Amino acid sequence: MKTLRGLAFRLFKSNKFIVFSSIVSIAISTMLVLSMVLFSFNAQDTLKSQLKQTYGEMDLSVGFDMDQGKILTSTLVEEIHQDKMVDKVSKVSIAHLNLNKLNTSVYTVGVENDYLAKSRYHFSKPLNSRSVAMNKSLAKALNIKIGDKVLIENRTYTLAETVKDLSATGVAPDMLILNQKNVKGYIQAKEKSSAEATYLLMKAHKNESALKLADRIKSYSKDLRIDIAEQDAGVQNNLQSLHTFIVVLSALVLIITSLILISNFELLLYKMRNQLAIMRSIGASAKQISKIITLQSTIINTVGTGVGFLLTFCSQRYLYSWLGKVSKISSSPSDFNVGTAIILTVVMFVIIQFFLLIPAYRSTKVLPLKTMQKNEKINYGFSKTRIVAFKVLLALSLFLVIGSQVFPTRGTYGPGMLLITVILVLLAFILIFPILVTKGLKWFLPYGQKVFGKEFYIAVKNLIPQVRKNTIIILIICGLMIITVFGSITFRTIQINGLAH
Repeated sequence: MKTLRGLAFRLFKSNKFIVFSSIVSIAISTMLVLSMVLFSFNAQDTLKSQLKQTYGEMDLSVGFDMDQGKILTSTLVEEIHQDKMVDKVSKVSIAHLNLNKLNTSVYTVGVENDYLAKSRYHFSKPLNSRSVAMNKSLAKALNIKIGDKVLIENRTYTLAETVKDLSATGVAPDMLILNQKNVKGYIQAKEKSSAEATYLLMKAHKNESALKLADRIKSYSKDLRIDIAEQDAGVQNNLQSLHTFIVVLSALVLIITSLILISNFELLLYKMRNQLAIMRSIGASAKQISKIITLQSTIINTVGTGVGFLLTFCSQRYLYSWLGKVSKISSSPSDFNVGTAIILTVVMFVIIQFFLLIPAYRSTKVLPLKTMQKNEKINYGFSKTRIVAFKVLLALSLFLVIGSQVFPTRGTYGPGMLLITVILVLLAFILIFPILVTKGLKWFLPYGQKVFGKEFYIAVKNLIPQVRKNTIIILIICGLMIITVFGSITFRTIQINGLAH
């Protein structure tokens, strides 16, 4: 006597290649989807990190251009600070102060001790009227360390902190950071000015957009220059295209993998017809047969997604850096987000398992002899139903395409509508494809015979009955071609957008 689990494993041993190929298919698809999605997330995180590195926590930078001859007065600053859309304002004063030891003027920033200034200029220690921070290369040139004294404008300051060189942000490489009141005093004394600050760092309230706040600030003075901390429009468009490509490509990969697995399990059922017949003859129920098939598919799916997860982890941690060195291509290290990867793996497991329930469901409905007959069947059933479903799906796709261009929310829901359209077109194509191929071949038969001879007629005539049996393989090849063409077009679009910007 054997348990259902024992029978499932014994049947595995007699069909090693099918089991192995199924596991490899799932592992490769899992690795591919995880790598693409994690790459997309890492790209978004990198852009956010670069934006924060450059601008910090601020939403707006507000001030007058130097050539305008206008200044930020205390009255104007107070009006802006009291605006209900503004959450935080930080005053910044810019000057060039003389560094006595070098006897030269150095770019100097006067800041307040708040989170906006600290995140923008990357210092952490509070600065009082007698302390200063500077970039590391300047401190190295002066041969001083934290706690040492330095003369600025003939006044002694204590070095409180050194910060990383910020040349990548567009700021001068050598920089002094002082308390805002000190720098404001130097500016007012030298320029005989009453400027409260050179510009303001601003943070909008949580529910307010930076663009609306910028329009509001403009109402105080039309000459104000307002810089908004946001990503480059071209980079955002390219990243959105990449996200859409990855989502569509992931859906195609899962569909193709599922088709391969369904094909494998159909072959597995056909090869196990003798074993299934014996089990049914000694009293096994259709439910028990279904449990065996479900158990086999679950084991294959679990092993496949697990191996794919481990391969993705190893490739991102070790393989990518090694390939970069071998191919001499510079690449930034990418983080492996374990939580996101586990969620994606579970989602893929559920989707693939759903497709694998199809063979299990069929095994409950047909006897082993029916499985053999079904495998030899060459005609497609429900042709009229397929045609009606094809027309409905095509009509929905057309409606979504038109809607994505007409509806006011096309900018927000455009990518999602595109994805749904692609999936509906693929489903319609899968339904109608075998019928179209069969009718197309039959229509072409007499014309082909006239052009290519009787041999062509016989070859195509014998090919027509095989359309049904090989439809899944043909669809897999078509899906791979779609991935290739779609991927090439998308990356070419990203390249053109990059050149245009």
